[in-house]
Amino acid sequence: MTTPQHGDDFLHEMRRRSAAEGGVFWVEDDLLALFDPAAARAVSGANWRHLVMHDRFVDMVRRRPSAEMRWTRIRGAWLAQLHRLTTAEGNARALARMRQTADARLGTDVDLVMLAQDLAVRALLPVALTGLTARERAYVVEDLDQKLSRLIALRPRRGPRQRAHFVAVQIRAGLVVRRVLRRRASGRRPRELDLADPVVDLLPELGMDRALDVVTAVLTAIAGPPGAAAAGVLYELARQPAWAARLAAELGAVDEAAFCASPVRTAPVTHRFVMEALRMWSPPLLLMRRARRRFDLGEVTLREGQGYLLSPHMIHRDARHWDRPDVFDPDRFLPGAPHGPRDRNCYVPFGWAPKNCVGADLGTVHLMLLCYLMATRYRLAVPGIATVTMAFRFAPVPQHFRGTLTRA
Repeated sequence: MTTPQHGDDFLHEMRRRSAAEGGVFWVEDDLLALFDPAAARAVSGANWRHLVMHDRFVDMVRRRPSAEMRWTRIRGAWLAQLHRLTTAEGNARALARMRQTADARLGTDVDLVMLAQDLAVRALLPVALTGLTARERAYVVEDLDQKLSRLIALRPRRGPRQRAHFVAVQIRAGLVVRRVLRRRASGRRPRELDLADPVVDLLPELGMDRALDVVTAVLTAIAGPPGAAAAGVLYELARQPAWAARLAAELGAVDEAAFCASPVRTAPVTHRFVMEALRMWSPPLLLMRRARRRFDLGEVTLREGQGYLLSPHMIHRDARHWDRPDVFDPDRFLPGAPHGPRDRNCYVPFGWAPKNCVGADLGTVHLMLLCYLMATRYRLAVPGIATVTMAFRFAPVPQHFRGTLTRA
C-alpha cells in the first residue's frame, strides 16, 4: 500500500484522536491507526521480518517462477555497500555536488522546496546508481522529477495525457536500469560502488524483473523524502536565526576535511539541529500497510489482511512522549535533557527496526552537509519567513517558500 495524500484537517483530526484514544484506534472498519510507539514497532517489525519478493506479473505471464528472495537478504547487501560508501571521500564528493547545484542558483529568486529536492537528488543519485551517460542520467532524473511533482503538488494533474507521459517516462528510466545491470553482469560495463551494484550478484536468483524492482525502490526512495527533509532543514535555518548563528559559529571553526571525515563528532550542535528538524518535519507523514498475520494489541486485534497506519510524525508530536512537542529545540537531544524523548521508540524519523531506512546515517550526514554549506558558503535570505507555513502532503512541505542565495 502506498502513502496516501492527505490534508491539514485530516492530520489534525488524527492527532486529536491519537491523544484521546491512546495512539491505537480504528480510522475505518479495516484501517487501524498505530500511533503508539511500542505497538507501531512491534507490528512493523514482525510484519516485515519474513517478507519475500514476489514474482512480477511479467514473470507469471511467462510462467517463469523465480527463486524466493527475502528482503532481509537484499537489505543486508545494501548495508554492506553503504558501509563502503559512507567515507570522508564520499562525503566530500556529495558536498561538492551540492555546492555545484547551489552555485548555479546564486543571486536569483528560487523556490527553496525545489532547490532542496535538487540538492538531495544530485547528492544521492550517484549513491543509488552511478556510471551513467549524460542521456541515461537525464532519463532517470526526469523520472525522479515527475514522481516528486506528484508527491508535492497540491492538485496533481492526472488526466489521460499526463498518465501516458508518466508511464512512458517510467518505462524509459526502467530501460536504463535494465541496460546498466545487464552490461555490468556481462562485463561490458565496470562494476560501480553504488546501491545498484549488489543486485548484479543477485541477478541469477532475482531475475531481471525483480532486480529492476529492487533498484527502482532505491531510486524512488531518493525522489521525495530526502528533499522534503532538506526543505525542513532550510525552513528552520530561515526561521531560527539564533540557531543559524550557533551553527555558523560551530561550522565556521571546523576544517572542511575534518568535518567530512566525521560530521557528528566535529559538529554536535549541527547534529542536534538536524535531529530536531527531522523530528518536526520528517517524511512521510503516513504509511499504510497490510497485516501479514494476526496481532493482539490489548483491547484491539489486527487481523491478517487488515490495513494499518504508521506515522513518525504523530509520535514525534505526541505530548505523552515529548515535552512541548511543537517547539523547535535541538537541545532536547542533549544527554540527560529533561525534555528529550521518553525512550528510544519515540524518535523514529527513519522508521522502526528491523525495517528502518538503510540510508538513515547517510541521510543524516547529507543534511549536516547542507547545513555546512548554508553556514559557511552562502547566506539564505527569505523575505516574509514568518508567513511561510507547512502544508501536509506526503510530507510537510513549506508553502510559498522562496528566497535568495548569496555568497557568504
